Amino acid sequence: MIVYRYLFTGLIVLALAQVFYYYPQLPQVVASHFDGAGVANGWSSRDVFIGIYLAMIALLILVFVVVPRWAVRRGSFALKIPHRDYWLAPQRIAQTRAFFFRYMMAMGVLHLLLTIFVMQLAILANLRQDASLDAGIYWALGLYFAVISAALLYFFMHFRKP
Repeated sequence: MIVYRYLFTGLIVLALAQVFYYYPQLPQVVASHFDGAGVANGWSSRDVFIGIYLAMIALLILVFVVVPRWAVRRGSFALKIPHRDYWLAPQRIAQTRAFFFRYMMAMGVLHLLLTIFVMQLAILANLRQDASLDAGIYWALGLYFAVISAALLYFFMHFRKP
């Protein structure tokens, strides 16, 4: 789990470095929405664009770090998992919590990676004359959905009936 925590923290630092590096380079009005072909079709101010990015990062921290810890501290670790009576039994709850935290950190890393990559593509599009997204976004989204599917399968296989 510690590896995921370091990765997550490192990606937060990378995202903040990305903001500080590119913010002064971006024009005052940036393309903030793109159609299916990657052509810009929505615009916003640079401040709103970066503000939304920072809010997304804060939301990812909330969802993947704060909420899991809060849920466990509440005392009722009420996970909606298959066969929860077995997996939340007193003799197994510690390893179930450890798995849950590891899984959430891994999902946080995946979501942060996608967010940073997509924002990098949007930033680079705004630094070009044509303001269009690179085709790499389709590969990134395909890979993201494949990994999410595999992770969900892994989650349910982990909590299968013993």
